[in-house]
Amino acid sequence: MVKRAIEQVHRFRGRIRIRPLTFPSGKRVSWGQGGDGPMRIKDVMRLTGLTRKAVYYYEEAGLITPAVDPDNQYRIYSREDVERLRYIRLLRSLGLPIRDIRELILHPERAAGLLRKRLAETEAEAEELNQRRSALLVLIEAAEQSPEDGGKSRMDEAIRFAAAAEEERKRRGDYMRRKLLELFPGAMGKFMALHFGAFLDGPLEGADKEAAWDRLVDYVDSMESFEIPEPMAGQINQLDDSEFEEIAAAYREMQQRYIAPTEAEYEKLKEELKQQAEFFRSWPDGRMQAENARQLKESLDRAGFFTVFIGQMRVLSPEYTSYLETLDRLQRDTGIRYEDHGALVF
Repeated sequence: MVKRAIEQVHRFRGRIRIRPLTFPSGKRVSWGQGGDGPMRIKDVMRLTGLTRKAVYYYEEAGLITPAVDPDNQYRIYSREDVERLRYIRLLRSLGLPIRDIRELILHPERAAGLLRKRLAETEAEAEELNQRRSALLVLIEAAEQSPEDGGKSRMDEAIRFAAAAEEERKRRGDYMRRKLLELFPGAMGKFMALHFGAFLDGPLEGADKEAAWDRLVDYVDSMESFEIPEPMAGQINQLDDSEFEEIAAAYREMQQRYIAPTEAEYEKLKEELKQQAEFFRSWPDGRMQAENARQLKESLDRAGFFTVFIGQMRVLSPEYTSYLETLDRLQRDTGIRYEDHGALVF
């Protein structure tokens, strides 16, 4: 149900995105074959090494805006589009998230800072791997010396290396999101990572954040009455790792639009909410989705989730507070409650 709901949201968003530029009707387009002239999607795929799906995804994300031939509605790509896509592919291969790539493209003067942030994450990843390697080498050496105990004779030494690796992990931007998946396997961990991952993408640094993180983990670990509705839990559990990461990335991109929007961006969000509410009423599974959202909210209320967990999230992520403020403002200004339309927001 989660997967289908997100697919519906993105299908809907695709229909209301800003329309690309068009060439004047009747003007003959001279198609290029990789030179400086306009190009079709097949030329772009060949020159960039990207799939058709990837090109369209970056268009949907607003990273490129190709023109459209009004005579046949074919997309028309320029040399600038191709160069930007090649740059995007490079940055993605280096691990930069879409939101940072968008900021880099819109504000190239911020490139050095964004790239240095990714460099720091990469160095932390490398050091983490080095510490893990040391732990494994210790266990291997012990296992070879004493085959009967499987390496346990030097377990304390290996634990020290593993602990050092864990400290390096905390410097990584995805530490908290991935830790939720480790601490709470199955539907609960995926549910938490899906809904809160966008705001748990910074390193776990500072005493206040570490204390808030410990309280958050202790609280979720002690929850007894938290239940994900079976249809939703079943859908989440059916996702393999790649499918989950794809949906989580799309969900994070959607959530980012609600963080400190400009007035123009806010007005667009408000109009989209009105149209989404209208669209939801015609969705065949809408009533079931709304009922699932209602059941989940009641379960979370009983567990004190909105008091304890949300309080720690506000400490861990100032962006999360901004996100909540935008959601509250949208509901006040439109008179539309998200949960009435199958979307439980927190």
